[in-house]
Amino acid sequence: MHKPKVCFFTVSCGDWGGASRVLYTNLWQLDTTKLDPILILPCRGPIEPDLHARGLRYEVWSPFTELGSPVTYLCAFWKAWHFFRRERVDVIHVNGSNFWRPAELLAAKFAGIPILAHYHVINHSPSPAMRWCRAAIAVSHYTAEQSGPPGLSKPVIYNPVNLARFDAGHSLRAELGLIESDVVIVFLGQVREIKGVADFIAMARAINAPHAHFLIAGECRDPQKYPGSYSPADLQRLAEGDTRIRYIGYRKDVENVYHTADIIVVPSRWQEPLGLINLEAGACRKPVIATRVGGIPEIIEDGVNGYLVDAGDVGALVSRVSELIAQPELRACMGEAGRQQVETRFAGVVVREFENLLAVYAGER
Repeated sequence: MHKPKVCFFTVSCGDWGGASRVLYTNLWQLDTTKLDPILILPCRGPIEPDLHARGLRYEVWSPFTELGSPVTYLCAFWKAWHFFRRERVDVIHVNGSNFWRPAELLAAKFAGIPILAHYHVINHSPSPAMRWCRAAIAVSHYTAEQSGPPGLSKPVIYNPVNLARFDAGHSLRAELGLIESDVVIVFLGQVREIKGVADFIAMARAINAPHAHFLIAGECRDPQKYPGSYSPADLQRLAEGDTRIRYIGYRKDVENVYHTADIIVVPSRWQEPLGLINLEAGACRKPVIATRVGGIPEIIEDGVNGYLVDAGDVGALVSRVSELIAQPELRACMGEAGRQQVETRFAGVVVREFENLLAVYAGER
């Protein structure tokens, strides 16, 4: 029986950022008795030892070759076309959609290989090359509904969670000088204005609970180079000397940050396509208070595994966080509901859906 060969074009050479995490979570759990994967990396990078350890084949390529020099474009076209023929590729998955007219995908189109893009964010302005794709996998119904182009199939496959990773996490309280009786409220993610960091800090300052501690985990970037970002000094200024509010930096061990927390807050001000943090918090049995934006309501059921509030409503954040600070039993109940939801809807089942979709399109070769 022929095992379909899937060529995955990655957009990074490391497991960082939501899109990369989704791809590698799928790949680490892929059933290689059913599919034969080969990865195309844009450069050498830190993901290579993991790929070696898991026995996954890969090629170090280059970023997509867009229109420019005719000679360079034609060389990239022939390189990709010969590669696809030599490897007998049945279907191509591109972990994103921010391409224009790459030579590699044009070669796949000429070779008759089905191409699937992956919408990790809303695609308001699809590129010309999206016409070469058979479908675009959307991470939520919201993302599918809001994205173009009209008429393109947009099957919804939610982001997967690797439960083993999050079950292996441990608390950082001793490292951070926190005790078990402290109630820890955490913000994780990009430290940017659109993520609602200022709302999180304003909420923290308004809660009069000495045993409550508020942690911010994520990468601070230079606001001069990345408008809308916050520096550590910006966070200190917003905290106005409240020592309960701490920035703990960028943490690769996010599973340990979740295990340190009692409550996760996702105060995003933009239309989140889905929000991995909401899923990962559920995997770690933590209740989530999030804003009612984008695809988040497809994960957080108000009053069941957390609470939903309107974006920018600091008063509602204060009210809901205060309620959970005061009720450990409610926190535990909501956290357990979150875990059950992740086990049922966002663990192995979505990896199997991803596999099945790839196999279906491979059969159309």
